[in-house]
Amino acid sequence: MEFHLRDHTADIAVESLALTLEEAFCGIAEGLSQAHSPNSLSGTKKFHLNISSESLESLLFDFLDMLIYERDVYNVLPTNHKVSITQKDDIWNLEGTYYGVPLDTIESREIKAVTYSDMEVKKTPNGWRLYVVFDV
Repeated sequence: MEFHLRDHTADIAVESLALTLEEAFCGIAEGLSQAHSPNSLSGTKKFHLNISSESLESLLFDFLDMLIYERDVYNVLPTNHKVSITQKDDIWNLEGTYYGVPLDTIESREIKAVTYSDMEVKKTPNGWRLYVVFDV
C-alpha cells in the first residue's frame, strides 16, 4: 500500500494505490492523518467503526467523514487504520478500527471536511486507486 499527498487549490488531496480495496481505504485514511500531522504517530486507545452505504464512493466519503467527526468528538487523531469491506445485495459495509492519538499531545492542522470533488474509487489492473480532496 502507498499513498501520496497531492497539492490541490486551497485544499489537500490524497491518492491511495493498493492491491486490495481495504488497503486503499486505509491508505486514504493514513493520508488524512498525515495531512493533519506529518509526524509518525501511534495511538493508544482503540476505536471501532461500522458504516453502510449504497456505493463505494459514498462508503469512502462516510468513512472519512466519520473519522473527522470522531476526531472532533473524542479529541483524537485517528491512526493505524484497519478495515474490512463487504457487499451484500446493493449495500456496501465497512467494519474497522483505528487508534486515537490525543490531539493535545501533537501539533496538527485542521482538516475541515472530506469532499466529493474529484473523488475516484477505481479498480485498476494493479489493484485499486482512490483519490480524495479534503477542505482545509
